[in-house]
Amino acid sequence: MNRWGEQLGPAGSFGGTSEQSSYTDDIVRFIKAVDRIRNGDPEADGFQHHLLQAVPRQESEGLFCAAVPRGDGAAALTWGLGLDPVPRLPGCCGQFLLDAAQVRAALPAAEEALVLPPTRRAEVAARIRLWLDETADDPDCDVDELIDGPLRVLRHAARTGAGAVGLTLWY
Repeated sequence: MNRWGEQLGPAGSFGGTSEQSSYTDDIVRFIKAVDRIRNGDPEADGFQHHLLQAVPRQESEGLFCAAVPRGDGAAALTWGLGLDPVPRLPGCCGQFLLDAAQVRAALPAAEEALVLPPTRRAEVAARIRLWLDETADDPDCDVDELIDGPLRVLRHAARTGAGAVGLTLWY
């Protein structure tokens, strides 16, 4: 949380106000924070591509893929949720590698962050939509799937005794 707060500046939040320009400023500031936090090391990038080769090529209950051209689905979800739930999600900025025991340990916190009452879900979806409208080349991403997909994969992994991988790749 300290690292996020430092990257986001003195306000330590990314809530914005009802004014569109404030949301745009918050989104741009958050994009810069995510870029600074993610490891751009070539070795880390190589490891991600290695992990990608192990991922099945067809979507199923155990696989979730959100293609958000230039919109960064993991950052959009994180910004949509806000700072408080972020530490409950596994890994950092949508990137994680968990064995079966770690999946089971991470699942309750992920459920706490991603199982949203209707009013909160509508708020999170609206924030994600704002993000996509400002950043994505194709802002017609399925916001419900962006919210539900990661938890579905973690639940599937926990139920089947599998590990789980989260990757955010740029092309």
